[in-house]
Amino acid sequence: MSTYRNRSEGWRHAKVSGHENEEDVEQFFQHDDFRRHIEERLGVPRIVQATVGGICEKNVSSILGDLTKSKTDLRLVLEDGKNINISIKKSSGGQVYLIGVDRFIAGFELHFKKIIPKDVKEALYLFFFGHTQTDKILEDPTITGDLSTHALRYVKKRHRLTETLLRRYNSNMADALISWFNENKGLIADFCFSKGLAANKGDWADYVWYINLLGEDSFDTIYPINDIVYAVDLSSDKVFYGNRQGGTTIQLPFGFVQWHQEQIQFHHNLDKIVEILPNGI
Repeated sequence: MSTYRNRSEGWRHAKVSGHENEEDVEQFFQHDDFRRHIEERLGVPRIVQATVGGICEKNVSSILGDLTKSKTDLRLVLEDGKNINISIKKSSGGQVYLIGVDRFIAGFELHFKKIIPKDVKEALYLFFFGHTQTDKILEDPTITGDLSTHALRYVKKRHRLTETLLRRYNSNMADALISWFNENKGLIADFCFSKGLAANKGDWADYVWYINLLGEDSFDTIYPINDIVYAVDLSSDKVFYGNRQGGTTIQLPFGFVQWHQEQIQFHHNLDKIVEILPNGI
């Protein structure tokens, strides 16, 4: 029997196996040696409880006034009453956040009290999805005239512009978009790894733990998210448009971001994180 999975099956496998991995981590906390080992690594008092959300994780209050998923996969309760929230990654790379353009803009502005410039907002809609003029722009032969049939079909099907097309349409806007990602790369990392759209600090993740107990990968590293944000902020020359198919991604110090199902899909990459932050816990 073929092991090939279509995208839908692959997503389902990733989600289910991810929760299986989280549940395995939770079970390991039943062993005193494992628990003490994590207490020493984190430098915290005794862990009295470890719980994961699991496949039926509950929604939490969103900063937009509705409900959303928390970035926390594992919650540790300490004997002093404090909680530690951890996001678990079972793979060294993959999706870290998928969000619609409208919700990303609104959530970013509310969390960080920063207004995204008008030209950057327009570029976000053009590069990812949602601009009212995208289809009209893609009918302009001065912008798309030299594209191959495959490339033209790609952008029309996705209703978005690549970097090449965005630059032909408005080069200043293309520059403004990449400059904004560069100037706000630390906040974007915080948004993707810690906050998401969760309104309450108690639902934000404090650490990212790269660990796989399913035998698919071999790593075990914990990163304070504040350290990731700081390292991302200090990194240079790591934010740029990808060079494939006319520039369909924006490369970031912790991964990259791309169009996916008419939304913004952020990816994490452990190798990139190690490059800017060599020592985890």
